[in-house]
Amino acid sequence: MAFIIIDLEFNNLSEIHKYYPNIYKDMPNLKELDLINEIIEIGAIKVDIYMKPLEHLKVYIKPSVIPVVNPKILSITNIKKEELENGVSFNEGLDMLKKMVGKGDVICSWAKDDIAEIIRNANHHGYSDLSWIERYLDIQEYTTKILGKKNILSLKNALQQLKIKVDESKLHDALNDSIYTLSVFKNIYNARAVKQFIVKDIFDMPALEIKSLQNFKLDYSKINPVCPRCKRNIELDYNFTNLGWRFVAIGTCSKCNSRILEEVIVKKSLSGEMIYREVYSIIDEIEFLKYENRLIKKNASV
Repeated sequence: MAFIIIDLEFNNLSEIHKYYPNIYKDMPNLKELDLINEIIEIGAIKVDIYMKPLEHLKVYIKPSVIPVVNPKILSITNIKKEELENGVSFNEGLDMLKKMVGKGDVICSWAKDDIAEIIRNANHHGYSDLSWIERYLDIQEYTTKILGKKNILSLKNALQQLKIKVDESKLHDALNDSIYTLSVFKNIYNARAVKQFIVKDIFDMPALEIKSLQNFKLDYSKINPVCPRCKRNIELDYNFTNLGWRFVAIGTCSKCNSRILEEVIVKKSLSGEMIYREVYSIIDEIEFLKYENRLIKKNASV
């Protein structure tokens, strides 16, 4: 078994109008694109179970979906237009990555976005052989849990937490970011613990962010509010309300009288199923009052 840590860079139309004010007028077809993020660089490093490097990959993908290269992306990644013009096709680039993956190997990335985008780009380009993506590890999720953090860590924050030196000028380069991800992984790697985080069916994992939760209707049959201390079902003082990226409710346990903050994060699997993750925390009276005020204000504005 080996681990292949991947990172991708994308071209997209985010804030493109700032650079080309008439772009949607000149190219109206861009409004109908079915691919939001086009992969333009693949970086990967393969290591054995002892974290010894075996091989690496750095390849530019010539854009074919979004004809305009976003200047914002070029600025962030330091990729040159000429490098993209001389790049390989998406299918050729993915073939190179595929060749790195052996039977039983685990493909890894910082967060699930990259693996989701590989599948989206593959579907767009008619690249049908994804059977080699058998096992997957989200190193961001693994790191956050191992370090005991409640909130998801960014790669930069994880590097800081572990006091790993970073040359920030080298960030947002696909190969360099995969190497930095490996540095984090090496620092907290535990062969037994990591097995619990390896996903064997990528299409059933919660991988996709829902663009807007503002009008999203929760399925309450999937939610079971419990006290994290005594595991008793609790009555809610304020029901679940959308606060940005998650739904929040607060309640009080009738058994131990704890004040409870209840958060529900909703994501979509690659097969289209809505997946709920519930996080319940005991909070003090001051935090309870803060959330109470936020929920009252939010519900009053609806």
